Amino acid sequence: MQEEKRGNCAMDLRGKRVLVMGLGLQGSGMAAARYAAQQGAQVRVTDMKSPEILAPSVKALAGLPIEFILGQHRDEDFIWAEMVIRNPGVPRTSRYLLLAQEHGARIEMEIGLFFLACPGRIIGVTGTRGKTTTASLLYEILRASGAPTMLGGNVAGVETLSLLPQITRETQVVLELSSWQLEGLEPHQISPAVAVMTNIYPDHLNTYSGMEEYAEAKANIFRHQTSEGLAIFNYDNPWTRRFGEEAPGQTWFGSLERGGSFARGSQELEPFLFYDTPLPGRHNRENILLATTTARRLGVRDEVIAETVRRFNGIPHRLHEFRERHGVRFINDSASTTPVAGQVALEAFNSPILLFAGGNTKHLPLELWPQRIVERCRDVVLLAGSGTDELVPAIQAEADKQEKNNPVRGVFTDFRQALETALELARPGDVFLFSPGFTSFGMFLNEFDRGDQFVAAIQAL
Repeated sequence: MQEEKRGNCAMDLRGKRVLVMGLGLQGSGMAAARYAAQQGAQVRVTDMKSPEILAPSVKALAGLPIEFILGQHRDEDFIWAEMVIRNPGVPRTSRYLLLAQEHGARIEMEIGLFFLACPGRIIGVTGTRGKTTTASLLYEILRASGAPTMLGGNVAGVETLSLLPQITRETQVVLELSSWQLEGLEPHQISPAVAVMTNIYPDHLNTYSGMEEYAEAKANIFRHQTSEGLAIFNYDNPWTRRFGEEAPGQTWFGSLERGGSFARGSQELEPFLFYDTPLPGRHNRENILLATTTARRLGVRDEVIAETVRRFNGIPHRLHEFRERHGVRFINDSASTTPVAGQVALEAFNSPILLFAGGNTKHLPLELWPQRIVERCRDVVLLAGSGTDELVPAIQAEADKQEKNNPVRGVFTDFRQALETALELARPGDVFLFSPGFTSFGMFLNEFDRGDQFVAAIQAL
């Protein structure tokens, strides 16, 4: 059913009063505003951030008939709207959205509008960890095969709706999809033709009522596929293994523990042959296995896959080694916003680690992160925040348990001072790992701004 819907029923916005809730700085809000204006809608944009912060986004939309209401949300704008396009970060329970619905407005998201209008084959990738790397690698493999291919979705700086004019029926569209974006597919009961799910770990539990609700939001990536759909799951993660048994389409599993991939219900294993990669860590081998399994199902030749994996150096802000100086390797893992991400980052290296971490909590369990910190880190420098307040006593307790010295060398409210302290501790042969494990808000605009500031400071040395 979703195949008939997709690409043939772009919503008619001509003359409609459309309110974009959340302009943001990463592309989604800008794309929604641009698209609605180009479709002939009356467009207003509202965002709680100040005009000064949002100036780059406003400038990018210069010349379009768009009204901006910044630094506040006004009830009158939500009562005025016939449609509200909400930013993925806006909770469904927002009183402003409820007010708009009470007055008859439809609530949409950029990604839902994109699915309805996109004529190409959509390959969606989701998961708590690894979705960006998996989607980006899959995009590079498909592009190397010669197929017309585009990358969008939850990718920083990409306006996904703005890709539509370049997409034909022959285009393969790889979309990284967050749980919030996938909520935008549920009202239309639509899923991508190809779905890839990397893993499910605790995340965003400050937004969702619990793991079940969070995981179910992710499950929209395959729930509405037909029997002709294709879905690929990580067999080694309990959540994604369970979802793989429920998927309505053709289903494959990738398993590092078993050493390859296999169709659901089959005992025949397709070996994992692509270990020749510059990417560190077991988690990246999982990402590669899922991307290569998907590429094989889509008919890409093994030699194209292998060559692409060999030259794929990863993604900025995700365990990205960007400099070596005086024998110290600098790693930017600023997209690490959960304790499990911090834990996985530590497990990716065998060299002595100087950890630069800390930030604000999403109320997630610390898991094995404090244990790995004491086991693997010689020195730890922390940025202040509510998450750091949880982590510091946990590290002390773990140090006592392991009968080791506490590696924490200080908690800092000033980023530059923290960085200078960490640099003084670095020695030749160290991995200088910036993997915060918590969110960035308060000290930075977002995790990308945080990573950019870190990289700029190190490059300036």
